[in-house]
Amino acid sequence: MIRNSRNTAEGHDHINVTNLQKREIFRMKIAIDIQTTLGQPTGFGFYVSNLVRSLKEVSQEDEFVLIGPDTERDFSTPQRFIWDQFQFPAKAKKAQVELLHQPCFSAPIFYKNPVVVTIHDIISLIFPETIPFASRMFYSRWMPLSYRKAQKIIASSQSTKNDLMRMLAIPEEKITVISLAVDSKFANETSKDEVRQVKQKYNLRGDYLLHVGTLEPRKNLDFLIDVFARTISDKKNENLSLVITGKKGWYFEGLFEKVKNLGLENKVIFTGYVDEKDKPAIYKGAKIFTFPSLYEGFGLPPLEAVASQIPVISSSTSSMPEVLGDAGILLSPHDPKAWVSAISKVNSDSDLRQKMIEKNKEQLKKFSWEKTARSTIAVYTQAIEEYKNKKK
Repeated sequence: MIRNSRNTAEGHDHINVTNLQKREIFRMKIAIDIQTTLGQPTGFGFYVSNLVRSLKEVSQEDEFVLIGPDTERDFSTPQRFIWDQFQFPAKAKKAQVELLHQPCFSAPIFYKNPVVVTIHDIISLIFPETIPFASRMFYSRWMPLSYRKAQKIIASSQSTKNDLMRMLAIPEEKITVISLAVDSKFANETSKDEVRQVKQKYNLRGDYLLHVGTLEPRKNLDFLIDVFARTISDKKNENLSLVITGKKGWYFEGLFEKVKNLGLENKVIFTGYVDEKDKPAIYKGAKIFTFPSLYEGFGLPPLEAVASQIPVISSSTSSMPEVLGDAGILLSPHDPKAWVSAISKVNSDSDLRQKMIEKNKEQLKKFSWEKTARSTIAVYTQAIEEYKNKKK
């Protein structure tokens, strides 16, 4: 399936493109892998969808060739390898593009023209034990090896850039930090009636803490459930329930057993994968967003919560200080006492909640898809110009 269709800011590296006027004398033709936008998209898919839309808006002189497979099913690890290394680059070559952008997974090592790869995180290297063996070999061995093929690397946060330099010895000048942003639908008005209907659809009652993300070990959901159990043991927090949304990832089974053993079946709601159109209302209906993740390359759900104007309590790890600034409460993901105290205070203090919401509004101004797209175009331009200069 092939579909056809500059300026940086806070959260983005300064990109020094020599003589930007040169851009006027050539029109770029870029192939972008859109496989992650198909089926039930997660954070990767949302990044690609919003990036593509914004690229078309800010750079109408360029051509973007959107390449995806003929199936919308999630890839197994072997299918992912075949797609990244052979099928996607073959389609890009057939389309006669100047540059290939792999926005989520491994860079094709046999592709001749310039390659740009976006690296969101290196979780597989930092937490290999949270990934099944076969997938671990692909994500922690093959993918890092393939990154060396890329002409340029986009890192979704300074935290990820630091990890790439520290753990993979990738030269700093090869990496550009370009932040993500949130879809405008999260900042749009959502009526009380829409919130009521969505809460009814997912059987959500009263005040709830919300977590959004795939169910997998690094999300630290065991910890969150324990914190929740301790929080509602105090009568002043009995009004709260915990809503955990997202599709099943790796090693999720123990979460359901934990909830059962703690007798919280009526207080902890697993919604499964949420329809994209319902997500703004689920965010808006929440009292507090809780995100104790052990590691995030960027951390899009907390920024979606910021856009939805609800208070955020998050882990202080990896990229989260970059994403939240002083808008949220940042805590160690290993300190249950601090989490119980913070949730209790935000739950009971309406003035504090309002102050946090005001800070949300300021923090959100630092991120936009237009900035992301313009910075990405500048990276494409650099990659092509450097490649042409090397061939001279």
